[in-house]
Amino acid sequence: MGEGKKLRQIGLGVQLRELREKSGMTTRSVASSLGLSPASVNRTELGQRLPGRDEMNALCALYGVTGEQKLLLVQRATEDSTAWLEMASGEPDQLASLMTLEREASAITSVEIALIPGLAQTSDYSRRLIATSDVTGQDPEHRVATRLSRQAVLSRPDPPRVTFLIDESALHRTLGNVGVVKEQLEHLLVIQRRENVVVRVVPLSSAAHPALDGAFSLYELPDGSAHVYVEARYFGVFLTEPADVGPYIQSRWDLEEHALDEQSSRELIAEVMGRMSDE
Repeated sequence: MGEGKKLRQIGLGVQLRELREKSGMTTRSVASSLGLSPASVNRTELGQRLPGRDEMNALCALYGVTGEQKLLLVQRATEDSTAWLEMASGEPDQLASLMTLEREASAITSVEIALIPGLAQTSDYSRRLIATSDVTGQDPEHRVATRLSRQAVLSRPDPPRVTFLIDESALHRTLGNVGVVKEQLEHLLVIQRRENVVVRVVPLSSAAHPALDGAFSLYELPDGSAHVYVEARYFGVFLTEPADVGPYIQSRWDLEEHALDEQSSRELIAEVMGRMSDE
């Protein structure tokens, strides 16, 4: 199976499970209505099986999905194109795919040059960032809550190994409120104590490094596949083909050569916090 199709499949599975739960139906009742086994419904929702056009139409009817949403779901299930992976940043479909990758990954690497990574943000830090966004039609507090809920992946049973590679400039950016950023830096020190979490800082004194080209997140799955998510201001892109993902894996390796070790990173974060307290 192509990487694009696989990602499309697991993202669709998340959406179908959410629609089923919203409708109040169980996997057994859906299976009975469609003449399928409960195992088939479960496999679809886990992204292990892609429903055909007739089955998608039937699922939409069961869940009360109509109009444009139905057309998009049927298209997603039946077309091989991965163009749907490129859409406005934060749109529900894209967010579902992102959360699926976070849930399924055995290892996550988040590279940031200007800000603290989303999976490591405090509520106030996240709130200040979202308040500056000019994305319309989305409730800011809902976006904050959604971002924070994703952080459950750090402490779930059998969690992924999560590595945050953060440029030092992100530590110094106060966002107009030193107190909020001091709390954020303290939070970095706290989550760094988790056995599955690594926080490493790339110092300002380092030579030019790959992350200067932009932030990205790398998701490595248990089956050996890897996916990359690159987010810009108005859109985000998932990269799924090995030829596209490879350069980002190399960038991760190169960046680790520039980053401070964990202990030195802790000391630098604490030092930056201390200087802020004197301002």
